[in-house]
Amino acid sequence: MTRRRKILLWLGLVVSFLAAGYAGVSVIFYSWLNAVEPERWPAEKAAVWAYSALALTVIFIGVFIYCLVSIIKEANRKYRERQSAT
Repeated sequence: MTRRRKILLWLGLVVSFLAAGYAGVSVIFYSWLNAVEPERWPAEKAAVWAYSALALTVIFIGVFIYCLVSIIKEANRKYRERQSAT
């Protein structure tokens, strides 16, 4: 694995984790807005925002899992190479 790919995977891991957390909190926030101020945030408007934030959460969780699995695979490959060399 190249150094550039490692950096991108680690950056993707950290950024996707933070983005998934932010989007997950947004789902709760927009649902809460509908419950607290239904006259300002009607159910349809809050639902669009909440489901959009939920979709982003799922996407970023997917990116996080991809980056994590790629990093673990590379670490395992290097470990197997070292074990077979000795």
